[in-house]
Amino acid sequence: MAILETARLKLPLLAAGQAHKELFHNEALARIDFLIHPTVQAIATDPAAIIPVPGQSWIVGSGATDEWLEHEDQIAGWTGNGWLFIMPLALMRVYIESLGNFAVYSGSWQLASTIGSPATGAVIDAEARSAIDSILAALEAQGFLQSGA
Repeated sequence: MAILETARLKLPLLAAGQAHKELFHNEALARIDFLIHPTVQAIATDPAAIIPVPGQSWIVGSGATDEWLEHEDQIAGWTGNGWLFIMPLALMRVYIESLGNFAVYSGSWQLASTIGSPATGAVIDAEARSAIDSILAALEAQGFLQSGA
């Protein structure tokens, strides 16, 4: 019997008459737990160097080894029973705790940019600088940009 799963997030689906339904149900809940408000500890390549706690996750960096081999750019979440790998979707956004920054997936993970406030120039336009500073502050507050300060 083919394993049934959702199209986007590959959540396992239950089938009529399926044995051990709780395993599939629990797998789906574990994936959802990692994907709702996704936060990762860091970008890493060597799972042997990590002492994971259930619920923690990492972005698998390039050149990954051991159990993470061939899972580059995926989110590796520790369930307590092993690693659960989640393939990111376009424009998926995660918070990376070790960097204090957000990353967005667009073919690869891109960190939020650092953009400085306008402070120099031949012509000073106080109103324009104030407006630009307000836009930058709003983008920083939402995690789209990293603080330039």
